[in-house]
Amino acid sequence: MNACQKDDRMNNMVDDTIYFRDFKENKITVFDWGKFDYNVTVVKAGIGQQEAKVNFKIDEAYLAAYNAQEGTNYKLLPADCYKIDNTALEFSKKDYLHDIAIVFDSERIKALQGKYKELYVLPCRIEAEKGGLHALKPEMATTLLIPNVKDPFLEFTSPGLQLDQIKLSPTGAEQVIGEATLVTNYPNQWNLDYEIDVDPMILDDYNGTVSDDKKFKLLPKAAFQLLPAPYKIAEKENKASFSYTILKKGLIDGATNLFGEYVLPLRIKSVSKNGINPVASTILVPVSFQPPDIPRSGWKVIAASSEWIGGGEKENILDGNPDTFWHNIWMGGEPPLPHYVIIDFGKEYNVMMIELTRRLWNNDLKVVEFSASNDNKTYVPLGKIDFGTNSPKSTLAVNVPTTKARYLKCTVTASNRPPSSAIAEVYVKGL
Repeated sequence: MNACQKDDRMNNMVDDTIYFRDFKENKITVFDWGKFDYNVTVVKAGIGQQEAKVNFKIDEAYLAAYNAQEGTNYKLLPADCYKIDNTALEFSKKDYLHDIAIVFDSERIKALQGKYKELYVLPCRIEAEKGGLHALKPEMATTLLIPNVKDPFLEFTSPGLQLDQIKLSPTGAEQVIGEATLVTNYPNQWNLDYEIDVDPMILDDYNGTVSDDKKFKLLPKAAFQLLPAPYKIAEKENKASFSYTILKKGLIDGATNLFGEYVLPLRIKSVSKNGINPVASTILVPVSFQPPDIPRSGWKVIAASSEWIGGGEKENILDGNPDTFWHNIWMGGEPPLPHYVIIDFGKEYNVMMIELTRRLWNNDLKVVEFSASNDNKTYVPLGKIDFGTNSPKSTLAVNVPTTKARYLKCTVTASNRPPSSAIAEVYVKGL
């Protein structure tokens, strides 16, 4: 049996053509390290597999026509800003790609156009000798090279305050390893050495831009560890990881946990070649060290030196509403300082931190001293909170030596309007 079948394997194939792989506008990042190498790729394709000689040239007429058509105002890049050694390409039958090597002089271009401004261009055209090959479309035989000078930088991939907070707790891990990523914004061809430094000024600058409740404390030196410098990025690598270790022991002073919100401020100090991005050279690593809240269910205020019945009852310091408060008697003879209240937790806890909110929109309360007891008879001092004279803060906290206690005594020893004082809420943290 004989059968005939149409051969459609050559459908949609084209005659031999030449064209720029990247035609029309072609924006180029020229890194500012003097001589910068760039390749323009010319493609030969089609079914004929012809040999060809192709010439590459700078075409001012094409630039003028492009500006007129597109409404642009590009200028011809001067000849001293680049160098092209070979403008003639020879394609064998099987060749399909060739590069034109251009060396841009970044310093001259930068001086000419200023940093990051794309004004000067190279209008390029290719033509095959004897007219043997043409582009599929006329515009594919032209390209406009637009060099944009850019500084070669090492930088953090995510500069500024880091979103991932390192959290420590009294019962958690003794250390936590964190990591930051650095990159070059250029194709790296060198073995780079770099240094990372701790710079408290980064934190000072940050704290100067935020409200008091969002400020951080500097992480103590004993609470972190960096590996010895220098750190390295290998040749042909564009990325590196920098690790640091946060140490909980550095936030413990004897029996007192130094609870708080901290930051480890890191800066890229140096790099062995090229530069450091000034706007991406720093990170702030947030470290939170906090104890858990002791639940207030079952707590009672069992005593007060005095209380104002009619809006200043002692129970108000545990009602969860900062708009209510305990106040010493102020009508019918105000007693002198000190004033106090005693809280019964209902059972023993390891007290580690005390947080107190004073009467809102009122700065009478100045100093409160705290003491603890297991029997409501013998009290040991824990620490104090001092709001000062003109502080706008309503809430302050104090770290105290870890103390096993059932009772907490809050004693007002100083007032900005003696002998008046008021406490809105008392919270205790620990285990």
